[in-house]
Amino acid sequence: MDVYFPGRMAEADLFKQKVGGGLSKSLSKSFVFRFAGLLVVFLLQILLARLMKPAHFGDFTIIVTVVNIFLTFSLFGFDSSASRFIPELLAKNDFASVQGFAKFSYRSVAFIALMCSVAILVFLIAKSKRFNIGFSEGLFWGLLLIPFLASIYQSSAILVAMGRIKTSMVPVYFITPVLMGLGCYYYFYSHQKLSVDAAMLINLFCTVAVSIFIKGRVKKVLNDVAPADKPSYDRKSWLSVSGILFMPMAIELLLKQSDILFVGYFLGNTQAGSYSVAVRLTMFTALGLAATNQVFLPKVVAMFESRQWMKMQQLIRNSTLQVLSITLPLAFIVLLGGKWILSLFGSSFSGAYLPLIILMAGQIINTSMGMAFGLLAIAGYRKTIFILYLLAFSIQIVLNLLLIPIMGITGAAIASTLSLLFLNITAYVFVRRKLKIKASFI
Repeated sequence: MDVYFPGRMAEADLFKQKVGGGLSKSLSKSFVFRFAGLLVVFLLQILLARLMKPAHFGDFTIIVTVVNIFLTFSLFGFDSSASRFIPELLAKNDFASVQGFAKFSYRSVAFIALMCSVAILVFLIAKSKRFNIGFSEGLFWGLLLIPFLASIYQSSAILVAMGRIKTSMVPVYFITPVLMGLGCYYYFYSHQKLSVDAAMLINLFCTVAVSIFIKGRVKKVLNDVAPADKPSYDRKSWLSVSGILFMPMAIELLLKQSDILFVGYFLGNTQAGSYSVAVRLTMFTALGLAATNQVFLPKVVAMFESRQWMKMQQLIRNSTLQVLSITLPLAFIVLLGGKWILSLFGSSFSGAYLPLIILMAGQIINTSMGMAFGLLAIAGYRKTIFILYLLAFSIQIVLNLLLIPIMGITGAAIASTLSLLFLNITAYVFVRRKLKIKASFI
């Protein structure tokens, strides 16, 4: 299970006071850790594709996509607002409010997650006759998964906000996929098959275990960093800010995940599974942008606040060049070995090579202009960010409806890439005109 929100403004808030010199060293560490985590998750996908039949893997892909979408709604922006409020409260030694935010966010996320699970359950009961038994059971285990996943990601966000970066990432990107891989392999070895419902049930067990573990880590860190006898609450402010942060993030996730659901609707879940592999491969090229934003955005924030325009422009240019220095070699490797990598999943996945090339082209352009949205967030244009994402999502929906029935998964890749191009070009032009800043190396 994986959800990616690269370039969040929350990261800039967190690292603002922590990043000074040694940007290249920090970038290297961030990139290596992210790359290793994504590689583990990707290897898990290969294992699942090999153990499951293509149809079961396609069903698994659709269920995971649905769970990820509802997971984002469950978090309701509290994962981002944690990195905004907790460092600020710690700086003021307001430990009671830190404890209060943690408790309130956990309760809010748990409540929304339960409502999301109930919504999926109602849908499953109403539409159960349309699905096969294995898919229905897998979706049922998936809806039970949402509250525990939400707890894991909120715990991870709280740990990040308190500076425990590696501690926050290890359970999500390493422990969970490793446990699930071992569990699925053992099940396959024992039963000589791995169905979608079995894979989701194993996922549920692993997620529950990791949820208990990481929440215990949060409790320990909170008691060490922010000891308080009685928590203090500012519910209205916390809920308001979280809601504001949630809206663009929700649209961003729909922009990245909805094409998989459209492919499943028009072409079937097996094709959705093949297409999702191409989408996951392009995530490796997005690593450079995510790692660079994590390291450079805090420095950009400081220069923006002190009005050091010339230095900020030079830093943005350098950061974009570093992003491309990471992205282009990765893109070249993926494209050169794309057919072989796809073959690791099975022979039926070879048809995803052309969509992979198209999606990769979009990601290269995205990384060359990726600082634009960070600059918009720094300057306070959150409404503009939301509108741009909403427009891009609307374009993607229309293009998916038009192209997928005609061109198959290649049409989905074209729709995704064109909407991404619109998103990045409009953001770049807006930053250029409003802020007088070039959000790229050009």
